[in-house]
Amino acid sequence: MLENMTLKSVSDEIINSHSQQGLACENKEFIQYVIDLINKIPRSDRSMTMAELQSIKKTITTIPTGKQRHLLRAVDNVLFYLHQHCAWQLPEPELKRFHDTQLAWMQLISLQAHDASALYQAYQKYKPIFVQDRPELDIGFIALALSIEVAPLSLRYWAEVLNEPASIERFDNQLTLVVQHQTPAARHPQQPSYFTRYALTPFSCRLLINYFNSKPEKITLKTLHHALDQWLSRAPFYLASRKAAQWQHCFQQIWLVQYQFPCALLLDISQPYRHVAFVPQRPHPQYEQHIKQIYDQDWVAPAYHTFSANKVERWPHLALINAIKNQPSYQWQHLLNTHFATPPPRSHDNIIAHVMYYFTYDLIQFGGVRATSLQLDSIRKYTRIYHQLEDYPLSYIEACDHEALMDWAIEVYAHFDNDSERWLMYNFLRFLPQHPVTEHFDISKFSSPLLSATVDPFCLSADQCLVTIEALVSQSTGSPLQRLFCATALILGFYGALRRGEVSRLRCQDIIGDVDNPHKFTLCICKTAEGNTKNKQKRFVYLSLPAAIAKLIRIVIHNKRGCLPTTPLLGFNNESMTSRQLHYLLPVTKALKTLWGTNVRFHHLRHSGAHWLMQQGLLLALALTQSPLPLGKATAAMLTEHRCRERFDFWLEGRPFSHVNGGLLFDVIGDQLGHSHYATTRWSYLHGIEWLTPLFSINDNGYKQSELRYLLGISPLSNDVSRFLNAIAPDYRQATTHKKQNYTLMLTALELTPHLLKKKGFKQLKSVTPQQTSISEPKDENHLLSLWLEHCTVDIALIDSHQPTARCYNYQSKKLLGTLTTDKQAFSALSEFWALTGRHQPIIFTKQQRQALQQLGPMDVDFDTRTLSFTVRCNKDNGIYFQRVFRSPLFKCCQFAFALQHNRKTRINKNKVLIDTYFATNKDTVSIHKLNTGSTQLNITVRFIPQAPLLFQMLHDFLNASLRNT
Repeated sequence: MLENMTLKSVSDEIINSHSQQGLACENKEFIQYVIDLINKIPRSDRSMTMAELQSIKKTITTIPTGKQRHLLRAVDNVLFYLHQHCAWQLPEPELKRFHDTQLAWMQLISLQAHDASALYQAYQKYKPIFVQDRPELDIGFIALALSIEVAPLSLRYWAEVLNEPASIERFDNQLTLVVQHQTPAARHPQQPSYFTRYALTPFSCRLLINYFNSKPEKITLKTLHHALDQWLSRAPFYLASRKAAQWQHCFQQIWLVQYQFPCALLLDISQPYRHVAFVPQRPHPQYEQHIKQIYDQDWVAPAYHTFSANKVERWPHLALINAIKNQPSYQWQHLLNTHFATPPPRSHDNIIAHVMYYFTYDLIQFGGVRATSLQLDSIRKYTRIYHQLEDYPLSYIEACDHEALMDWAIEVYAHFDNDSERWLMYNFLRFLPQHPVTEHFDISKFSSPLLSATVDPFCLSADQCLVTIEALVSQSTGSPLQRLFCATALILGFYGALRRGEVSRLRCQDIIGDVDNPHKFTLCICKTAEGNTKNKQKRFVYLSLPAAIAKLIRIVIHNKRGCLPTTPLLGFNNESMTSRQLHYLLPVTKALKTLWGTNVRFHHLRHSGAHWLMQQGLLLALALTQSPLPLGKATAAMLTEHRCRERFDFWLEGRPFSHVNGGLLFDVIGDQLGHSHYATTRWSYLHGIEWLTPLFSINDNGYKQSELRYLLGISPLSNDVSRFLNAIAPDYRQATTHKKQNYTLMLTALELTPHLLKKKGFKQLKSVTPQQTSISEPKDENHLLSLWLEHCTVDIALIDSHQPTARCYNYQSKKLLGTLTTDKQAFSALSEFWALTGRHQPIIFTKQQRQALQQLGPMDVDFDTRTLSFTVRCNKDNGIYFQRVFRSPLFKCCQFAFALQHNRKTRINKNKVLIDTYFATNKDTVSIHKLNTGSTQLNITVRFIPQAPLLFQMLHDFLNASLRNT
């Protein structure tokens, strides 16, 4: 059951959401009644069945008064909110009723059609007068300009914006406006502090800069509404006063007709709380060093499949708290940097103490969700739940398994009785997705279904994706195939917009390359033996990849062509799901966090793929040949007309976009993502809205010199504008004097912005993004493949980085990798060898082992039978040498046969004991042959199990190389 505060905020939010659109809504009493009925039904997800809905309506129809009518209308109000704002799945008949609600909203907008047309025309006439005469700023005119040039928001939001000078930000070379969510639900403690971001035109930005420079007093909604009424009642507008919601409808009509905004997108830009923006992070300060460590196995014990959970013996976060308790807060960051630069080692049998350490570290460094810095008592309060967590250990492997992690969290959460303790636990659980190992944790399972679903916004560009791929394949650590599989996982997550589990479970039979186009692939996302899709539905995803990236995917498919169709695409044959997540997904997460910020996680690849898929679809729908946005080179290449058409060719089938039903675009995109409704795509994956409005031609008339003077902050008659135009416009420099006087700069707002950012007023704006990553797509399709191979070595005996005297067996040499492309069965044989010799653990051959091998004497090799054989005296010393060499992980891929050549004149019991003690195990073959003459000897035959002559040859070569280095 929800606490009363949550229920109250939900009823307020439902009324508020209807008010925002000017739609009728029942009063709070009836809304609350329906919420109480819904809340009585236990539910584990955000959905309502027809049976549940009929039960609610049946309860209402037992009321023998007219109150019944009000409550049935309240049911519609509540369901509309749950579907639109909380991503609930509702019965199909109810969804059809929502079309009537949307139609009612559109009718309210259309009522303003006449005045909206007149208002827009008058604004276009008045704007040149304003930039020339520059009258005293009036908040009524500012609200008008923002509503026409930025977005048709409600006056309540504009009042908040005009009270916040820090709302203007530079974001990826764009002028943007930050708008905080102002709904009642946004102020609920379970809801993070969300905001969204809008694109500012240069004029609206200069208008706000000048307004904030005047240091105005705070304004209220009532003040702004009155000012807008007064401003629009005078020349040249002459419009009558009206309600605040009607003014918004009037502005929405302008965006609908003048800018050709579709209804769904018009609703999106009109309501900031329909989408969430993010603040880009900076890379790790020592990212060049940290990127080299992404393949390090930072868990203990090689047999990770046997991990069990044990109680925490030491809580390292307490050292953090003790270090800051006697220090002023301004010294805390220095303490973190100097005394806690290296995190404590992670225990494999319980990682909770490690997660609590990072949770505490972030609380000290970054503060809380709302406060930028916390008092020591607050930090102690947020972390005191570690006492209860002592009884709920979580092993490394359980943390990597989604189902096991969710079961652990549900069990722990149920342990807490009162709301305050549950809130502290909920706050800790919210941190789990930020940790590399538990990034797949789903916090939405612990959020009220009557509040908006939580979202963790972030988006990577194609340029950032390409940089990450290059980092994954070019490290000297990690085995070659691990690096290739990691890059493949990232490609599938980004370009396929796949979930983490979908990437892990994808089988060889589920990916098919296009026979006519080597850059295109079809993925079948469906139920496998390892799990099902989130919505339990099969879907097909169609990829169009850059040539160099497609080449890596084709290499993986080709290498595994001899495997069973049900073999997972990532990893070796019969490799467990847990192992694949640890070794192919976790390094990707580490790379993302190192390069793009600590809050970035693997699932953000899916966010990014969805975002760029939507942009590709909109560019096709708007018939744009390229994106007008300031993007990196690789991202811009992905958004060309050719690439967009190629991406949607499964739907277009060679036809122009105008020949298909464009109204189905959002449904087609949703099908690719596995979403039943656009609302899920919009809220969870399309972050911010600053990228949307520039796609529509809001100002395509260019910039006259009078407006440029206003933007530059120079006087209306100044000739300094000529210097500005000379610097950026070649056609202006070549024009005659007469033409220069009437010259219009034909640039879009986005094209003009970089030049303005160098000028006073604009260059002082806060930038929230680091330098934009821009990298060209490789023209050579073998670029990434060559980069991967460059960091593979020919040598099979490498010096171990931890033990200089030891040798590491590099069986994944260039020669072996070449065999994978020519021998269909090579990968299966390699998988068998990998499984027998310790899986992902490095194969180390120490100096002591090499010396012991030398003591055993020369070996004969038979490549036809894949055997090594040698003869030794049957004594304890040779037995110890044998154990040191052949009872190591490297030789678990071998079978042993012992033949004792025994002189019949000597006692045999001693030799039998020696063989049983130092040589043979119960899995080995032992035979005894009596000799009439000659000394007793032990013949040992080592047979290589995998049917792979090359691997046997490499093993023989490695042993010889090791002996040469003894």
